[in-house]
Amino acid sequence: MIDCWKSFKRQGRAGSRRAPKQCRRGFTLIELLVVIAIIALLISILLPSLQSARRQAKSVKCATHMRQVGQAMAVFLGENQSKYPPAYVYPYDAAGNYDYLRQDEAHPFGYLHWSWFLYDSGKADAEAFTCPELGNGGTPRTNPGPDMRDWELEGSQVDQNGSPPTSTLMDKQAPRIAFSGNAAIFPRNKFTQSLSGGPRVNQLVSDGWVKGTSGTILLAEYFQNWIGSAVQEGGGLLSKSHRSINPFYHIGYGTDEYKAPLNAPGFVYGDDQDQKDLYGIRKISVIKNKSGLIEGSAGPETNDVGRHHPGGGEWSREYGGTSNFLYCDSHVEKKHVIETVRNKEWGDRYYSITGDNQVLNGRKY
Repeated sequence: MIDCWKSFKRQGRAGSRRAPKQCRRGFTLIELLVVIAIIALLISILLPSLQSARRQAKSVKCATHMRQVGQAMAVFLGENQSKYPPAYVYPYDAAGNYDYLRQDEAHPFGYLHWSWFLYDSGKADAEAFTCPELGNGGTPRTNPGPDMRDWELEGSQVDQNGSPPTSTLMDKQAPRIAFSGNAAIFPRNKFTQSLSGGPRVNQLVSDGWVKGTSGTILLAEYFQNWIGSAVQEGGGLLSKSHRSINPFYHIGYGTDEYKAPLNAPGFVYGDDQDQKDLYGIRKISVIKNKSGLIEGSAGPETNDVGRHHPGGGEWSREYGGTSNFLYCDSHVEKKHVIETVRNKEWGDRYYSITGDNQVLNGRKY
């Protein structure tokens, strides 16, 4: 460097404020490594905050979509004598026409889902039923139809006929569903004893029946892995996204509530025989890659409620995070599913089933 400046002065350019390019001092290797280390340290400090902010943003977007669905449902109630739609029915033709009292158990035309009443009428668009935290925005239809993008190719999805992604059978349902209905509000299609297999049948629910609409859940987010709401069917997985989540057990008839006599009381939240304080909610490690959460032996169907948003407090480490819930008055809250069952937020009655449908106070019976 000194030799460079001496040469610079001899050339009569010492008065220049700027040294020639060849005289400028560059970074040493050690200095460069120190800078890289500082940058890496800053990234390691900031990255968790950025990831948390990103997850919070996704949570907010899910909540926004839920509100849109809630507002659309409010319009639907106003147009349909204040009655909620069924969770699903079996249409009797390809156009989606249906009759509650005339349903073919083979359902050759697939399913007509509650979302269709909002989606087909333009009350809510396809995006409103999705959440960015769920793969591809949500779970696929049971019968996705001819568009390959609507299938879960990596999960070996099949439709109700066991067909791979070449079938044209398509349910009357929004393409992707991130939200499942509360079965106490959205009845299944079992409106006759021939379909229910017992003395009890389903019935449409009027919003006037629901006590405390601000504290009763209408929709919950599905578990983040779509296979949770699927069942093994032949050589693949059959999505059960047409099903609503039933949080109740009957103390005499378990999950076969339709066979309970009409005058037999006994609905309780969950099955707490093996986890008395958590109402049968399983740990994330148990259900992470498990199918049949909504129809199977994995415990109460509330295990298929999402736990993918930040938060969760004391339960977050083993039982996952929080989920968004839409209430019957159309507001959204983010909380843990355990909190919702502990506070009996899925209803004080199993409104959508006939007979004595009151939920018992307390957990001891």
